Amino acid sequence: MEDWIEEQGDGDTMANYNYLIKSVRQAGDMLRNEQQNHQNFRNIVFEWMKDREYGDDWNDFVKEKEDAVQKQQAEEIPLQKEAESSEEAVEASKKEE
Repeated sequence: MEDWIEEQGDGDTMANYNYLIKSVRQAGDMLRNEQQNHQNFRNIVFEWMKDREYGDDWNDFVKEKEDAVQKQQAEEIPLQKEAESSEEAVEASKKEE
């Protein structure tokens, strides 16, 4: 980098590099702060739930949601079957004509 500066000078390009590096560092700091805030909030919520003995209610709620997703996934029609039924419908309409 120093050789490049000697050859090219430290004009706008270096200012842009400095700006980009500073921006990336700030974004990283903001992300770390948000992750820490999220973790703190999560800890407070679960502490509150534990104090009020909502743990079993929460576990039941999560289990209910997981079961609903699994049931929905089992009921979905695979794309291959759907495509085959569409082709059959097109063929049937051609036969009717």
